[in-house]
Amino acid sequence: MQQFQRYYKSGTCTIQNRFPQGVTSTNTISHKYSFSKPKSKAEAKQVAAKKHSEAERRRRMRINGQYATLRDILPNLVKMDKAAVLAETVRQVRELRKTVSDLEGVCGGSSKDCVFPGGADKLSLEKGDGDDDKGLVKVTFSCEDRPGLISAVARTLRSMKGRVVKFEMVTLGGRTKSVLWVQGLSGGNEGIGMLRRALKVVIDRPNFPGISKRSRLT
Repeated sequence: MQQFQRYYKSGTCTIQNRFPQGVTSTNTISHKYSFSKPKSKAEAKQVAAKKHSEAERRRRMRINGQYATLRDILPNLVKMDKAAVLAETVRQVRELRKTVSDLEGVCGGSSKDCVFPGGADKLSLEKGDGDDDKGLVKVTFSCEDRPGLISAVARTLRSMKGRVVKFEMVTLGGRTKSVLWVQGLSGGNEGIGMLRRALKVVIDRPNFPGISKRSRLT
């Protein structure tokens, strides 16, 4: 006949099993007991209201932070209240849209013939096939403007034995578009490919060490 003895102390339940044959088996099971009372409806409402208030406080902080950013970047901002900041933001966006529309009209809808730099980095090389530009290579690239860019391009061309006979450049909004007519390249298509790879390294170089650009040459 089995006899069971249970001892409870500090949340620990010990069960000893005694068998007639003299074999004793002891199992120890630990339990954690919670003596906290369940929250009433009034307390639950208070906790929910506190969480909602904290979420609202964080939301207001984010909104105020964005308004502070707009106050810093908007030019010619006279009034600093939120209504004035929003009104100036709308005006600036409409003005930028009009500028983009005017530029697209000048370009005639063709990015290839557009004289203004685009938003994406591009690089193209074309062999001249006319009587006037025979033996020339037309190099066109658009990228972020930065100090030393043209000097780096010139060094690359000199390393390839190329000589610039004509050069055009337009800079707008921190970006630049350059068109170069290069003479003296050797190697035919292979030489043009080598020049393209060398220029891609120069143009695709980030402005600051350790920072990669989001847009790459297409």
